[in-house]
Amino acid sequence: MRARCLVVLSLCILLSCCGAARQAVEGEADPATASATEPTPDTATAPATTTATETVNLSGALAECRSAFPDQIAQAVARTSCVIKATDLVRPLLPFPELLDRENALRKALADQVQARTMSLLERNVQIQKLHAQLLDEERSRLPAAPADASKPPLAVTQWRQSNPEGCGRLGGDAATCF
Repeated sequence: MRARCLVVLSLCILLSCCGAARQAVEGEADPATASATEPTPDTATAPATTTATETVNLSGALAECRSAFPDQIAQAVARTSCVIKATDLVRPLLPFPELLDRENALRKALADQVQARTMSLLERNVQIQKLHAQLLDEERSRLPAAPADASKPPLAVTQWRQSNPEGCGRLGGDAATCF
């Protein structure tokens, strides 16, 4: 009986330690998520950019763009301008910022076509997804030649790298990582 009580007590302690560790990891991964607020008309086009630790909150800024410009076709140009402003915050953190510039140039050109209804939103998403994948491949091929930086990349850089996955080029591809 005493052994069972010790086992149960040990499991409870282990579970509480796991929960605390998970909360610490999640808080470290995206500290701005806990303080995200709804955009107001004044802040809708000026995405939230920093937290108390001065880290760029790309996810929050993009969420504000989605909220401020929900119609991806009729508001394609305005939404794209907002997305470009949000991603420009990541630009100085990237090892090769010109790759983001290329992506944003395509994003802007495609927005004009989507809003003019000469291109479907799905076609636009496929083109952005393909270019993004190419840019990531190019970045990977250039990274070994870049100066070695032992620190892990900022959260916003990781968010940009993980954005626009293959699923964005399919119907319903308006997830938080598709922009």
